[in-house]
Amino acid sequence: MNKFSALFLFIMVSIAAHGEGMSIQDHPRYGPNPVYIFFEAYIQDVIDYLPEEKSAAIQNMDIQQVFKTGASEWRDVVKETLHLSKTIDVAILDLWYRNREHFKTEAGEYDPVWFSQIFTDEYMKDGSTVDVWPEGALEAAKDRISQAKLDE
Repeated sequence: MNKFSALFLFIMVSIAAHGEGMSIQDHPRYGPNPVYIFFEAYIQDVIDYLPEEKSAAIQNMDIQQVFKTGASEWRDVVKETLHLSKTIDVAILDLWYRNREHFKTEAGEYDPVWFSQIFTDEYMKDGSTVDVWPEGALEAAKDRISQAKLDE
């Protein structure tokens, strides 16, 4: 299986896991922006909800060739492709810890997929301030993250 076939297969599996039965080109969320699947996986990895085997599968796809990046590790490929800042992980974790109660399923478990989709939508909006840090905000976010991790 070549790398593009592996990428397409991964995308189709990801869509199937979300309960959809359509091709990637027809999917309203991923058709125009297939990189969203990888950004959502990145977000889930940052919040420690991406299964190791899914991370390894993405790494084995050599997506750096698909997205023509200099990076080799899949997370770095996503960062380079989307021009993510050095503070994106802080933005993700801060919003996760502050808002995760809103992302609970009926069973009371957190839904990292839903969070990753909402985060992606908000981050990709024109004029987004998701990863913009006014004076003191970045340090406050880091403090909230540290406290949240202690409380777990």
